[in-house]
Amino acid sequence: MENLSARSFRRFVVWSIIGIGISSVTTQILTIREFLTQFHGNEITISLVIFCWLVLTGIGTFGVKFFRTASLGTYLVLTLIIAVWPLFQVIGIRIFRELFFTHGVSPGFYPILFYILIAIAPYCLLTGFILPYAQKLFHSFHFPFESGDLYITDSIGDITGGMLFSFVLVYWLKPFAVIALTSSLLLLAVLFLTGSFRKWVLMGLAIPLAAVFYGMALSPSLETRSLENQYGNIAGYIESPLGRIVVSKEGPQYTFWESGLPLYSDSNVIDAEEKVHYPLSQLNRVENLLLVSGGLGETLAEIAKYRPARVDYVELDPALTRTALALGIIKTAPFVNIINTDARRYMKSAGTSYDAVILDLPEPDTFQINRFFTDEFFALAKRVLKKNGILSLSMNYSPNYLSDLRKKKLSILYHTAGSHFKNILVLPGEQACFLLSDGPLSAHIPERLQSKGILTAYIDGFFHGNVTEERIGQLREQLGQNKTINTDFNPKLMHLVFREWFTQHGTTPAYFIWSLAGLLLLYFIFMKKEEYILFSTGFTAMGLEMAIIFAFQIIYGYIYMAIGAIITAFLLGLLPGAMAGTKWKAGNGLKMGLSEAALLVLLVSFFSWSWWFKIPLHPAWFLTFCFVFSFFCGFQFPVATKMIGEDRSPAAGCLAADLCGAAVGALAVGTLLIPLWGMGAAILLLMLVKGSSALLLMFGRKAWN
Repeated sequence: MENLSARSFRRFVVWSIIGIGISSVTTQILTIREFLTQFHGNEITISLVIFCWLVLTGIGTFGVKFFRTASLGTYLVLTLIIAVWPLFQVIGIRIFRELFFTHGVSPGFYPILFYILIAIAPYCLLTGFILPYAQKLFHSFHFPFESGDLYITDSIGDITGGMLFSFVLVYWLKPFAVIALTSSLLLLAVLFLTGSFRKWVLMGLAIPLAAVFYGMALSPSLETRSLENQYGNIAGYIESPLGRIVVSKEGPQYTFWESGLPLYSDSNVIDAEEKVHYPLSQLNRVENLLLVSGGLGETLAEIAKYRPARVDYVELDPALTRTALALGIIKTAPFVNIINTDARRYMKSAGTSYDAVILDLPEPDTFQINRFFTDEFFALAKRVLKKNGILSLSMNYSPNYLSDLRKKKLSILYHTAGSHFKNILVLPGEQACFLLSDGPLSAHIPERLQSKGILTAYIDGFFHGNVTEERIGQLREQLGQNKTINTDFNPKLMHLVFREWFTQHGTTPAYFIWSLAGLLLLYFIFMKKEEYILFSTGFTAMGLEMAIIFAFQIIYGYIYMAIGAIITAFLLGLLPGAMAGTKWKAGNGLKMGLSEAALLVLLVSFFSWSWWFKIPLHPAWFLTFCFVFSFFCGFQFPVATKMIGEDRSPAAGCLAADLCGAAVGALAVGTLLIPLWGMGAAILLLMLVKGSSALLLMFGRKAWN
């Protein structure tokens, strides 16, 4: 090979590896956000996507072991496919969801898992395969390129992609345009390599394929049409950093959707009257009111009947209120003050005391919503209320039949609120409406409205037919069975949601858990000791990443926006860690032992915070902790490969161990441990797993010297 061609080969293959990193991380974040929207913001979806992503990538990586050499032509074809596939993956996720699942029906765990696997399998298998294959390509042309070099080069691309998306692109571009931009470096590297090595047939294929790719990705109409199967006729579509907002229109009626959940439909008079008049009729006078979400439609018009002096309407996403104002869906008035921030964050710093707080949120089926149904929230609400002020909220309820799990959910909420409020009145309307106050509460809503001269359409005519003393008594009897308290870091309501998820579909997670355990045991039999250390590191790193994601959601409530930053912070630490592990000339056993100790200390510190202190930390602390933890994770990879020896081609086996450990850690913590047993139990398991690898290192040290 000529010197010029040799330099071109090395330069463009390195750039292609960086391009793969940029594209793959961006695609991973976009895919997680896409599935969050498809499955109504359920954070468990995050762990399922990451689990499937890592398992499939690990399988792809492991597949390289069956190839002794690599060819440039094959590499170029694979990188070309990797460059354009993310666009078709996102389109496929959107279109085939409505074919795979019955529209309007909540899918179960196994169908969601299976759908995620199918949707992302081609891309993940290819990206897992291509990195160790690139190393073999270097070796085939007699270029030195060690496993540490591969790890560092890929990390540069990962970090660049994560930072580019999280701090720039998420604020300005929609998903298709993001994919077009972040695939550009990879496409350019492919085109330069095909030209430099005169692969004219491949270039003839690559140029028109790239043209079609950019034509589709930069077409706004195509992106909107790809959502129509899910939402119907779309009148507006905004890809906000905080969530996807879609406005659909059927005839004259608008429906607002946020992250796949319907927030508002025109003419929902019953909902507006129940959430406003049930609590406000209890008060002699309404001066200051805090409305948490739910300000679209008739709500503010019903509130206006009480002539309040001030209504602070708090909505997290400014894009939602901006769109609703433009369409006239929010009824503006001089007393209305729209505040775009997290409601809990606002309540901590609010300088106003309120006569009432109306919480109008969906069922607490996600950690984002559950944080408004916890012991910590009720303490916060009590602090911002005036003496004998009232807090109201609702949960789904069927007057004809309550399942055992539904009874437990209502009971947990009742007793959690009861530890802060002297009086609780639960009215069985369209939903079970909880009225919480230290003052007296009355179920005679129509009479109280009549005395105030307030007219209503639904309550005046139908209240007594639906809300009877008998139904109130029957519902109250169901609420004394479970005195469990729901907290931020031990979310008992989420535990019931998880159980309900399987009960509704007549399934159990046991089959999946035991199957996975069996495969892991089989894998451990053939695993090198060094690979187990990387497995445990991947397990704890991704498990901790999931714990931080959930903790961030609990404290701040906007993980849809922050997930890219958290993933990027973890990636950011890997590169300097890997470089330090490569450059430091100390003994491998010493380096590995110190990194194991550092990881254990960090896990203990996070456990102490989540179990005892629970102090709301600034987001920068979370990102810094991610960086430091991942630094020591990245540090271990080149050390482990040197322990094995480059002559034994350790890259594929070490990458596979790291990826498989990370996959199991994401699943165990994000899908099982935190929803079932809380944050403390999850971190304890991570400490045990990492402790086992430290013990293995101590007893096996002599074999590695």
